[in-house]
Amino acid sequence: MDCEFTDLVHPELLSIGMVELAGSEHYVELDLDTDVGKQRVEASSDFVRWGGVLDLWGLVEGAKATELEMGRRTGEWLLRLAAESGTRVVVCFDYATDWELMEYAIRDAGLWDRVREVVQPTNVNALTGTIDGELAAEECFRGLAKRGVQRHHALADALALRAAYLAVKDNAMSLTRFVHTGHFQRLVEAAGGPAAESWTRQWLLKPAFELNGRRPIDIAGEPGGVVLLEEHLRRIGSG
Repeated sequence: MDCEFTDLVHPELLSIGMVELAGSEHYVELDLDTDVGKQRVEASSDFVRWGGVLDLWGLVEGAKATELEMGRRTGEWLLRLAAESGTRVVVCFDYATDWELMEYAIRDAGLWDRVREVVQPTNVNALTGTIDGELAAEECFRGLAKRGVQRHHALADALALRAAYLAVKDNAMSLTRFVHTGHFQRLVEAAGGPAAESWTRQWLLKPAFELNGRRPIDIAGEPGGVVLLEEHLRRIGSG
């Protein structure tokens, strides 16, 4: 989930973008022609007004809404997801103000008492702010160019956050599976023995120039890949 708002000092909601892991999307943006919309444009920072936020308005059909409608549509979307899944909806964000502004909007729409029972807020910045997460987010932004949305559009930022989360999760799962194999122990030995285990874990996930920019963990899954990596680590160890 991502929100755009007026400024950092006195943030007021402008838009909400959400996307579930399965792919369905939700996006609402404040109608800037309403009295509330005009007031928030005036209250927006120069960056928001001229630096690439408000000039992205109108790119998603049917997204324009009053402040009350923004909260109602968002609350109803979350309630529907919870009903369809039969479980609580984990709402991931990387900036706490985004969650707070969304909550206030749903409160104003009169749905918060129902919504709070089926959502679980989770700040994933510690995960998605990593190198792997940032790289995945950048790749997502490049792919969104054909849709006409870009960074600082709430839906684009939500999609990029989703991409970052999935990339980090996939990397963690791949590493977890691999370190419980004999292949991992062979690489640890080639890297210098038990003292090099932590270093080897980190090395497996980093693209290496000497490996044509590929990650060792990806090579390890190929035929003969572990042998190639063992030889590479021994060369590193011998200088």
